[in-house]
Amino acid sequence: MADRAGWVLAMAADRTLATAGGIENLAFSEAGKWAVELGVCAVLLLIFVFYFIRKSISDDKRVNKAYDDAQQKIADCDKQIRERENYLLAESATREEIIRQESEKRENLIRREAEKRESILMANQDKMVDSMREITVSLSKIEIALTKMESRHETDIRQIKDQMETMENKIDRIDQKGDR
Repeated sequence: MADRAGWVLAMAADRTLATAGGIENLAFSEAGKWAVELGVCAVLLLIFVFYFIRKSISDDKRVNKAYDDAQQKIADCDKQIRERENYLLAESATREEIIRQESEKRENLIRREAEKRESILMANQDKMVDSMREITVSLSKIEIALTKMESRHETDIRQIKDQMETMENKIDRIDQKGDR
């Protein structure tokens, strides 16, 4: 009996493996025949084995699909990240160009303002030099006038001294005549 059960089990396994879809493709009557020939435990064992094999295959397919989906999502994320980086780099380059242009404008404006201030300063210095020249000329004229006045005063003082001496001499002579 054990030999017969082993032989029947082997035949059922061969038949099961030979079918394309496994146990699920067997007709209900064939499953009943199997159950009678092999016994309920052996058939249930075979059903569980094939169920778990099928479930394992479907799980593998599901895992592979999930893995492929995850790989696709990672690739999409990488693509988005690269696009974002490229966008940010382009924006950064644009911002740097704008900053460079603004700094050039500011530098040119500062340079023009400095040139204006320098020209105003030079004009003011020229005016001051002209004023200083006029002041120098006026001072020279005043000095000449003062020198002339001083020489006239010296002449007048000499004349007054001479007149005083003359008067003193006259007074001395009058005093001498009066003393006599």
